[in-house]
Amino acid sequence: MDKLYSVLMSVYGGERSEYLHAALTSIINQTLAPDEIILVCDGPLTEPLEQVVKYFKNYLTLVRLPDNRGLGNALAEGIEYCKHEWIARMDSDDIAASDRCERQLEYVKNHPEVDVLSGTLAEFIGDALTVEEAVRHVISYKSLPALHQEIGEYIKYRNPINHPCVMFRKTKVLEAGNYQSCALFEDYYLWVRMYRKHSIFANLDETILYMRINDMHRRRGGVRYVKAITRFWTRMYRCGMIALPQYLFTIISRVLVSLMPNQIRKIIYDKKLRNH
Repeated sequence: MDKLYSVLMSVYGGERSEYLHAALTSIINQTLAPDEIILVCDGPLTEPLEQVVKYFKNYLTLVRLPDNRGLGNALAEGIEYCKHEWIARMDSDDIAASDRCERQLEYVKNHPEVDVLSGTLAEFIGDALTVEEAVRHVISYKSLPALHQEIGEYIKYRNPINHPCVMFRKTKVLEAGNYQSCALFEDYYLWVRMYRKHSIFANLDETILYMRINDMHRRRGGVRYVKAITRFWTRMYRCGMIALPQYLFTIISRVLVSLMPNQIRKIIYDKKLRNH
């Protein structure tokens, strides 16, 4: 298969320049380097972020949006600029393992039926800027079912793909309607639509990315998150992915967790949803 691939990233003005620098460095220095990196600037950037963009300008194809439109809309715009069938997603504050993309492309070469492939995330806290630093601050791992048959059941309860390290076929994403506005669940909503279009999913049982999770538990609480949960799972029910009893149970249980104090919610995420 063709080993050329695109990388799709989005950055907005509220992010830290040193994290963006680290993320770009890790993806540029892959053992199998990308042919292009599409960086969507989702609204105006700060001067420090602009300096990072300028530093890496020879590696980047910039897509500038005049105002902040949110992750789903930014990625939907950016994917149209990707030249290659295989696209690797990368967030602007994570750090990719040096052979992440090579391992993913090797897998889809050996499993040509697969359309969407992610892997295990190593979650870390702090200000690490390299893999070596991040390794020392890993607190948990997020692994997912490996095979499509398992994922087909898992998707009804939880997000089956680690979005920060996913690699997917552009044609299959567009066939399912591309990223769409679905606050905080843009990726999950895309996987559901792709699954219903018979795309094939898989996950590597290998750590391929180091994900910065500073304050994640705080971001998954509060009224805004409750509204996002309700909107997304209502869509899941209306499209026929889940039955009414599961819909009601999911809404009630997730809303309760989101309204809990941060420390209790952190314990639930750490103990029930992660490997240490």
